[in-house]
Amino acid sequence: MTVLIVEDEILARIGLRQLLPWEKYGFSLLPDAPDGEEALQRIREYEPDLILLDLNIPKVNGLQILEYLKKEKAASKVVIVSCNEEFRMVKEAMKLGAYDYLRKLNLSSEELLGIILRYKKEKENARRESLPEEKSFSFHEIRYEEIISGSGRDIFANADRFQTILCVLFQENGGNALYGNACRIKKWFEEKGIEYIQILKGTQNLYFLFERKLSMALVKELHTELTEKNDGKIYVGMHQGNLKTAEELNEALTLSEQVAVFGYYDEEELIYDLIQKPTLLEYMPKEMHRILSGFRGEIAAFSYEKSVETIHEIFHLITGENYIRLNVLRRFFMDMLGIYSMTAQSLGTAIEEVELWGSNCHYQNIMSMNSLKEIERWFLEFETLFYDTFYIRFKCSRLPILKEAVSYIEAHLSEPVHLSEAAKEIGVSGAYLSTVFKKEVGQNFIEYANLRKVDLAREMLEQGKMVYEVSDILGFENSTYFSKVFKKYTGVSPDGYRKKN
Repeated sequence: MTVLIVEDEILARIGLRQLLPWEKYGFSLLPDAPDGEEALQRIREYEPDLILLDLNIPKVNGLQILEYLKKEKAASKVVIVSCNEEFRMVKEAMKLGAYDYLRKLNLSSEELLGIILRYKKEKENARRESLPEEKSFSFHEIRYEEIISGSGRDIFANADRFQTILCVLFQENGGNALYGNACRIKKWFEEKGIEYIQILKGTQNLYFLFERKLSMALVKELHTELTEKNDGKIYVGMHQGNLKTAEELNEALTLSEQVAVFGYYDEEELIYDLIQKPTLLEYMPKEMHRILSGFRGEIAAFSYEKSVETIHEIFHLITGENYIRLNVLRRFFMDMLGIYSMTAQSLGTAIEEVELWGSNCHYQNIMSMNSLKEIERWFLEFETLFYDTFYIRFKCSRLPILKEAVSYIEAHLSEPVHLSEAAKEIGVSGAYLSTVFKKEVGQNFIEYANLRKVDLAREMLEQGKMVYEVSDILGFENSTYFSKVFKKYTGVSPDGYRKKN
């Protein structure tokens, strides 16, 4: 059970703290409140079980705090700690629902202990008495569609009104991770004795609904529990209010899931008590159209360094603006990916030939990501793979001689490759072919041929083929020379690579 001391005199606060061994009797002390404003802040954040309240405190006085507790129907019990001359105020405080009062002058530990033990016993008895008749939901899960359409179970049948809705967003998750975390959260609520309903809506976030108000301290405790079991950031959006109808519940749910905006922008604050929607821009910054037009030209020309700079510029501009609606951002990222797709199609291929992070479903992956930092990293890695995969094809589409040279290499990967024989077949001199190849590809003819062989060797070794088998298939003079070439380009021997993979 938690205790909040509200007292403006520091010596009085210290005295109350030291008057009892609080933990021995099952109580923990919250951070003290030296004035009424901080008291209200602590009450909203922690929902203390017991409050030791001085009536004459600055900013917001004790009677106003009692009025607030009564209005909010808070469960906190208040013990007035007063001076003798405050009797009239004490009487008024008792009318407002104060649990008991103590005289500040010559306050003894026995008096205070008697009150807190009586309170503790009453609370434990009330809890035991409530267990047989404790109201329980006939269901712990409901689909969002059932609430909105009214076609399913009556969610308000067992509750006068709901008070809190939580939206939990995991930046790094999959279907299994989301399911596992849902089970973990539900178990945590049940251990705490907190009734809940899980609202099933989509596959990105988890939603939980409560009859009671949750303190910020409790939500932080849940967040800590989840953080210890997960990688990546976890964002929680909370909305509290009297939710008596499906319309009010839907509006509250929409408010709570606005936490996705803060998560998308990778904000450092992780828990949000959402009262209203954040202001979101409905369009991209004007200069983004100019940047995207230049990006289209850079990708079409395979200007790797420039396109990498542009990707950085795009994300710097997005994060420097006010929050932009997530659907607008996602459409923009689809346009970026569409530029790569059009360039690949012009070369007679498709971006699905590139695999990144274990998948080639690039449009779906971009749509499912919920972090700008992650999306920026994805585009930078995709740009590198796109360049590596299609650059030679791009060059070949512009130079027939280069296309013939690459075709020759691909056709002779299972035998020794010689520049002179390739030049003879193409009908040019070896020196001319070597010059053109080096200028356009950035590597000499034999280097490129060996790299292609090493690429194929990796695949064969991963399939379990022996080193000598791969050496023979790829036309190397012997396995010793093959090992030397393989290690030159990979940094590891073929046998070491095979065992590792």
